[in-house]
This record gives sequence, structure tokens and C-alpha cells, in this order.
Amino acid sequence: MLPVDVVFLHVRRSAAAETNIRARAEELAALFPSITRCRVLVEVPARHHSTGKRFRVRIELAMLRREDIVVERGPAGRGPVPDDDKPARHKADEVDGAFTDIGVVVHGAFDAARKRLQTIEQRRRATARARAIKAKAKTERSVRARRGADD
Repeated sequence: MLPVDVVFLHVRRSAAAETNIRARAEELAALFPSITRCRVLVEVPARHHSTGKRFRVRIELAMLRREDIVVERGPAGRGPVPDDDKPARHKADEVDGAFTDIGVVVHGAFDAARKRLQTIEQRRRATARARAIKAKAKTERSVRARRGADD
């Protein structure tokens, strides 16, 4: 069982969100057994009245014999929209609207962590494959050299 630390900053602890986070962390641990620890931080970085609650999720994964992996998903960090007669429309405001649902932000963060882990695993396999090919070629050269010396 993977030790999962779930921390809520500037937001009330939600049992449903915590259960969702722990389940997703266990799924990651099942796919990648080299994960030794998972720490998830859920926070509301800025509480502006004009923007509402926007959640940020930060996942820190500790792995055996590797650097820690950190994935963060949340709003772009834009300041409050100026108070004019007409509201300003920015693409960042539309995209950041998705961060008002904690489930969507948690899903996005764990999806990004899974993709990052898959990339690391693919690189590891490619390196191992290249080493195996290089070792095989070296062995074949030495065998040919011995056969040539015996003749």
C-alpha cells in the first residue's frame, strides 16, 4: 500500500476529494511499482471575488533510484479582471474556468503525472534496449575475432 499524504490549504477538507485522490494514487502505484511515496497538495491560491474559487493541485511522487516527480495543475495565475463597464474576455479566463471543480483539477493532475511516468518508463526501456543491442554487437565481434584467430 502506497503512503499517500493529502494536504488541503486554504480550503475545507473534503472526504470525497480525499477518497478520489487516494484511489488515483493507488492506480498510479499499481501501474508504476517504483513509486514509494505520494504527496498531494490541494489549495486555493488566491481568493478574488471576481474569479471565484479556483483549485490548484500539486502532486509529488518519490521513486526508487530516481528524482522526485512534481506535477502541478491549476489556474494560470492571472490577477483579478479590472472593473470596467464591460467585462474583459480573455482566453485564459475561459480555460481557468475548468479549475473551479476540484474533481476536474485532480483528474488533470493525475493524468499529467501518469503521462510523465510513462515517458520516463519509455526512456528507461529505450536505454535498456540500446545497451542490450550494443552488448550483443560487442559479443558478436569478439566471437568473429576468435573464429578468425582460430583459422
